Amino acid sequence: MRIRGRLLVWAVLAIVPLVVAGLIDLWGTWTDTRRQVNSSMEHQVQLTALALEHWIDLQAQPLTIAANYIAEHPGGAETFRESLSFIAEPRPHWVDLRVVNAGGETILTQPSDAGPLPSGLAHNLLTRLSNGSIAVETDWSRGEAPYVLALAAPINSGGAVIGRLDQTAISNFFSQINSAEQRPIKLLDSQRRLVYRSNSPESYIGTQISNSALFEALGDRRDVVIGEEKSSVDGIQRVYGAAYVGATGYVLTIGVPLDSLYVPARRQLVFHSLLIIVALGCTVFAALLIARDIGQPLRVLARTAFRFGKGDLSARAALGGRDEIAELGATFNTMAASTADREARLKEVDRLKSEFVSSVSHELRTPLTTIKMLTRLMLRGGMSEEEQRECLENMSSECDRQIDLVLNLLDLTRIESGAFNFSLSPVDPVEIVRTCIRTQNQTAKFAGHELFEELPPVLPYVKTDRDVLRRILCSLIENALKYTPGGGRITLGARASGNEVSFYVTDTGVGIPREDMAHIFEKFYRGKSSGICHGDVLSDQSAVAGVGLGLYLAKNLIAQLGGRIHVISEVGRGSTFTVEVPVWVNENDFEFRIEEEEDEKALARN
Repeated sequence: MRIRGRLLVWAVLAIVPLVVAGLIDLWGTWTDTRRQVNSSMEHQVQLTALALEHWIDLQAQPLTIAANYIAEHPGGAETFRESLSFIAEPRPHWVDLRVVNAGGETILTQPSDAGPLPSGLAHNLLTRLSNGSIAVETDWSRGEAPYVLALAAPINSGGAVIGRLDQTAISNFFSQINSAEQRPIKLLDSQRRLVYRSNSPESYIGTQISNSALFEALGDRRDVVIGEEKSSVDGIQRVYGAAYVGATGYVLTIGVPLDSLYVPARRQLVFHSLLIIVALGCTVFAALLIARDIGQPLRVLARTAFRFGKGDLSARAALGGRDEIAELGATFNTMAASTADREARLKEVDRLKSEFVSSVSHELRTPLTTIKMLTRLMLRGGMSEEEQRECLENMSSECDRQIDLVLNLLDLTRIESGAFNFSLSPVDPVEIVRTCIRTQNQTAKFAGHELFEELPPVLPYVKTDRDVLRRILCSLIENALKYTPGGGRITLGARASGNEVSFYVTDTGVGIPREDMAHIFEKFYRGKSSGICHGDVLSDQSAVAGVGLGLYLAKNLIAQLGGRIHVISEVGRGSTFTVEVPVWVNENDFEFRIEEEEDEKALARN
C-alpha cells in the first residue's frame, strides 16, 4: 500500500486513542498548572514574609543599639536621654520612644511629653522578650486614631527600649510590594486582628479573624500553608497561602480568586478538545494529499536533532531543495545557531552573576569584620573615653558603608523599574561638601590619604535632592580612595558656573586608561586594563573591592536630578570627576529659606 493509503488508515485508527491521550494530557497540564500556581504562591508568601521580617529588623535596629548602649554603660539610661531625639528625628513614622525598667515603668521618653503606654502593653512586650530577641505588638488602644506598631529591644541588665510606629509605616512598606489587585495581601497580628489588607477600606482594619480554617491548619508550623476559603472581608472564594513573619507571631496571607484559576483552565480544556478534533480531521484530509516519500529527509533531520540534543551544538541539517522539509531544515539550523549563541550568552551571564555575588559578599564582609574587631576591643575594656569614641566613629563609618551598598542595590532596582522617587529642594553646597568630608575623613585617614575641601566664599543654593547628591559625592570620594596609592591627596570642592554649581572630586591616583573611559559608567563594569601602584608593583584593578555600580548609579541618578557628570583622567596622574547641578532659581522660596535660617539662628543665640 502506498504512503497515502497507509497514512489514511493510520489516521482513522488513531482518532480515538489520540483524542483520549490528548484529553489525558490536557488534564495533566491543568493539574501541573495548579501545582505551579501553588508553588508560585508559596514562593511569593515566603519572599514577602522575609521582606517584612527584614523591614521589622531594620526598624528595630536603632532600639537594639540603644539597648546595648544602656546595658554597657552604668547609668546609661540617663546619659542616653539626649540621644533619643537623634534616633527619632530621621524617622517620621515613629510616634514615640521610651526606656522602661524590668517592671514596665517608664524611665524616660521622646518626646518628653509623650503619654503613658497603654495598660499591659509594656508587660506583654517584656514577656515576649524572654528569648532575647526583639518583640512586636499591635497597640489598638488609640480608639478612633490609627493603631500603632510597638517594637521592643531587650536591655541585658533588665527592661527594654520601646518604639512605636504609626500605621502608615506598614502601609508604605506594602505599597512597594506592588501586589496585583486580584492577589490581596493581608497581615494579621498575634491576636489575629487585621493589621493591613491591600485594596480595602480603612474600616476593615482591626477586624478579628480567628475562625479561619487556614489559621487552624497553620498552627505552629513555620512553613507556608495553602488552603481555600471565602474571604471574611469581601466574600470572594480564594486560594490562600499563609505563613508566619519570623518569630513575631504575625501571619501574612496572599490570595488568588478561584474564578481566575478554574474558569480559564476549563475554557482551555474545551478549546484544546475542539482543537484535537479539528486537527485529527485535518490529518485525515492531509493524508489524502501526501504523494511523495518524506521518510529519508525526515530521518536525516531526526539524526541531526538527536546529535544536537546530545550536546553537539555544531550539528546542522544538510538538506537541499526548496520544499517545506528543506525550509524546516533551514529553520532548524537557524534555531540551532540561535541556541548555541544563547548558551554562550548564558555562560557569560552566569560568570557575571558569580563575580557580582563575590563582590557584594566582599563589600559586606569587610565592614562587618572591622565592626566585629572594634566591638571585641571595646568589650575587653580598659579603653579611654577618647579611644571608645574613636571606635564608635569607626563602627558608624563602616555601618554607613554597608547602608550605602544596600541603598545602591535598591536604587539599581528602582531605576530599572522606573520607581525611583526623589524630592527637589534648595540645598546648600557648602553643607553638602563638608558633610561628605566629615563622613569620609576617617576612611581616608585609615588609607593614609589626605582629604581636602575647596570652597569659594559664596555659593548659591542648588536645586537637587540632598540625600541623593550626598551619596553620589561620597561614592566618588570612595572611588578616589580605592584607586589612589597610599599617601595620596583627594580634594572635594565646588564652584559656581553660570546657572550651575560644579562639584568636583580630584585625586592623585592611577588614572583611567583610554580604552576604559567609554565603559566606566556601564553597570557592573570594572576595568581590568589599568592597575594600582603599591611601591614599584602594578597590580590588577580588578583586585579592588567593589561591585561596579557606583558610577553607573551616579550617572543615572544625577541625570534624573537634572544634572550631568563627566570625567577627565590621565594614567599615572589622577582623575577629576565633575558633577554639575542646576542653581535654585526660585527667588521667593530662596529668600524665605534664608529668613527662616536667620530666625532659627537668632532663637538659638537667645
